[in-house]
Amino acid sequence: MALVNTPTAKLTFDWLDASGSKATTVVHVPYATLAATAIAAADVIVAAMAALSDATCLGYSLAYVKNETEPAAPNAGSRVEEKGNFVWRTSNARSTRFTIPAIKDSLLLTDGGINHSALTVIALVDAVIGGDVVFGAADGSDITSLLEAYQSFRKSTKESLPRNR
Repeated sequence: MALVNTPTAKLTFDWLDASGSKATTVVHVPYATLAATAIAAADVIVAAMAALSDATCLGYSLAYVKNETEPAAPNAGSRVEEKGNFVWRTSNARSTRFTIPAIKDSLLLTDGGINHSALTVIALVDAVIGGDVVFGAADGSDITSLLEAYQSFRKSTKESLPRNR
């Protein structure tokens, strides 16, 4: 088993026409291309494409993809609807979050919170905020600490979430 990169990264351009319909254009760049170089090239090509289209370019995204060559079977009983929510404090005193699907039951406290002392949770915190990290909030601010972690389900309401997060 190994994560192997695809041969190219994808630049996906989003378009909107007068009827409100949306479309995409995908352009590939070699995988070894640095992100800053690919973005600079995207800025050039989007102007050229926009000159050829009556639609409006809404923006674009850059994706470098790796796929597992031989994925292991999921653990019995795992459900992606059962999520572990990790909420992080940022340097500008705001928060950002991401979820991990099919959170392991062994990490859950009786009230639905996630055990911050579990070695795997500590390893995640170190990966997110330790060393030469590159992770941040959508506004660009640095992630500084884990604020709360708790279990939720796809249809969880605010009232049904754990009180002790």
